[in-house]
Amino acid sequence: MKTNDVKVILAAHDAHWEDRRDEMERYKSVYEMEFWEKQKNPSQIRIQTNDGYGYIESFQASLFAKNPAIVLKAGLKAKGDAKKSQHIVNNFLLKSRSAIEGASRMALIYPNSFLKLAVTDREGVYDRVLPVAVPPWEVIVDQDAPRWDMQRYTGHIYWMTVPDAEKRFGGTFKADGVPMRNFFEKNDDVDDTKPSGVSDMFLYVKIIEMYDLMNDKLYWYTPTSDKWLDSASPIPFRDSGDDPVLPIIPMYYNRIPDQPMIGYSAMKRVYDQLYEMNIIRSFQANAVRKASRQWLVKKGSITEEEMAQVTSGVDGLFIEVESEEPLDSLIRPVPHVQVPFEVTQYMREVSKDKDSGSVTAPFTRGEVTKATATEIAALAAYTTSEIGRMARERDASIEGMAISYLAMMKVFLEEQDMPTMVLLEGTAAVVKAEDLNGDFIVFAADQASTPISEAIRNQRILQNAQLFQALGVPNQRIKEELVRTMQLPEDWLEEPPPPPTPEAGGAGIPSPAKEQPTAGGMAPNELIGSPSQGNVSDQILGGGVGFTQ
Repeated sequence: MKTNDVKVILAAHDAHWEDRRDEMERYKSVYEMEFWEKQKNPSQIRIQTNDGYGYIESFQASLFAKNPAIVLKAGLKAKGDAKKSQHIVNNFLLKSRSAIEGASRMALIYPNSFLKLAVTDREGVYDRVLPVAVPPWEVIVDQDAPRWDMQRYTGHIYWMTVPDAEKRFGGTFKADGVPMRNFFEKNDDVDDTKPSGVSDMFLYVKIIEMYDLMNDKLYWYTPTSDKWLDSASPIPFRDSGDDPVLPIIPMYYNRIPDQPMIGYSAMKRVYDQLYEMNIIRSFQANAVRKASRQWLVKKGSITEEEMAQVTSGVDGLFIEVESEEPLDSLIRPVPHVQVPFEVTQYMREVSKDKDSGSVTAPFTRGEVTKATATEIAALAAYTTSEIGRMARERDASIEGMAISYLAMMKVFLEEQDMPTMVLLEGTAAVVKAEDLNGDFIVFAADQASTPISEAIRNQRILQNAQLFQALGVPNQRIKEELVRTMQLPEDWLEEPPPPPTPEAGGAGIPSPAKEQPTAGGMAPNELIGSPSQGNVSDQILGGGVGFTQ
């Protein structure tokens, strides 16, 4: 890759996002409740609804009901240690939840986002990688590629302070240091003049980290001074097949069908409706203010004391006015025009259009509905199916993080030339670089659910517990599933102590052959014959009365 190649790629990237800056700013302002921030008319009351925030967060609540996690299975070649690798990755993902949710939120507001596994100089080997949520305009993608893993190049644009750049690349960057620019600052609003007397730690150098996937090379380039800073060949992070692995992971919830490398914002689907709702609410607020009590008074006909009595609003107050003219010629209320009914009707239609642009059912957004339990169950299933599509995209990003993290950790373990220890199920285990170099099959753990769908799933497990046993599912396995899905204490899985026997000195112990009635007056066999949610869960969690292993 030549310098001119990077310049052409960077220019195309900048032009793409320059055309979309205003659009991105509108979506951002609606979410952050800053819709009217740039309005300069103080005479008008500006009201903004919170629907933009609620729209995005309704997705987030469904997509991140649980902590991110993965399941690793050994591949065909059985390379690496899947158990150790899974444990290490899940610890990393648990600490990465904030970054993953941040990337998800940006992928909903903007067309897409990315996660960057940034390398740090921390001492702990497992702390060498820091996940960072990256907006889409900071990552260069090959827009002509049919899919992410078929790109010719990928780049990351970021800023480094002058001291950090000198430490990383050597040499001096004092002449290249400039104030850092924000994406939402337009060119006309930015002063690139270097301020005098400012420390180097407040001056920045623009860095392009470019991955040349055709030639398996990694470059660092700065457009400020138009020069290469460093390079590496081949790309240092590799999978078990020795193919390059990028520390940049995409997150797309929606894609342009004929351009899969270009995303589509979820906020875009409802922005016009949110815009209209803010306009209508502001109109209604101004109409309410205009409907306040106002009077037209003939000049000099009423004293200030009398006017104060008129405006006091005291019920049953009599005000004497000395005048031979009719009272309606002295003072009369200012007529007001009521807000047309069409305005309210229009608001309803706009709100309806907004809701149709969301794939989540109203109850998932905290809205009260008159739906029956059966209807809610159906809606929950619909929401789960729609959210499930987005969850698959989220899971793909989490799985990509797992693959990249293992590839990076393998390099760091090789560099320190000594194994590390991890705690697996209470036992210390040695982890070597080759343990992470596996052809693993990666699955993201199920985490996409709404409170309603979780309740329905738990209900179905309880209702079918007897069926599971009849099919041969071990009692202990059913108990484990109940503890997991219902988020019960894990110590419930511990085996209960054996009951005392008459030989052991227990008095009054009934014969095992004789069935004793339960608190409800039913024998255990009767409970099994007519199970309910309550008695089935009691049997399973209580040690299995009436169940066979």
